[in-house]
Amino acid sequence: MTDLARSLPLRAAREARGMTLRAAARSSRIDPGHLSKVERGEKQLSIDSLYRLSVVLEMKELTVLIRPYISTKEAA
Repeated sequence: MTDLARSLPLRAAREARGMTLRAAARSSRIDPGHLSKVERGEKQLSIDSLYRLSVVLEMKELTVLIRPYISTKEAA
């Protein structure tokens, strides 16, 4: 794992699943430009967006931790 991958865990998780940035963004309903900035540490995600991305990236532990804090509509 490179220093860059260690410092960018969302990008590493996405790449480990063989997903392109655009595919992950589309599946989690996040603007690709915004997700790119998030991966570089320039922007942050809302809790709802982070939940959707954790589902798409199959980050089960994160999904479980976030679920109580998101809107009911998103959790369904």
